[in-house]
Amino acid sequence: MSARRILERRQTQGRSLGQTSFGKVANVTTSSLVRTYQNEVERQRAIVRKAEFTQQRLLFVVGALRQLFGDENFVNLLRAESLATLPKYLAERVWPDRSAP
Repeated sequence: MSARRILERRQTQGRSLGQTSFGKVANVTTSSLVRTYQNEVERQRAIVRKAEFTQQRLLFVVGALRQLFGDENFVNLLRAESLATLPKYLAERVWPDRSAP
């Protein structure tokens, strides 16, 4: 998005000078455009890494819950403590064919 804004500003205001929202004169050069693009690429890569890490954690939690809910003693303990329900999102992942134990 930042690169797109810089390109649009270059098209409307010329190649080397542009007015920023703070009233300062900004030099928009090829190197600043490349730098902005590289920063955006790195930001998006970080988002992808965080999403993959979160996905791995979710898979671990789902696997652990499947194993725990397979133990009848654990399920009885949860029922005794009135904790036998899961949030819908987790229940759908733990039991894909049904939404409750």
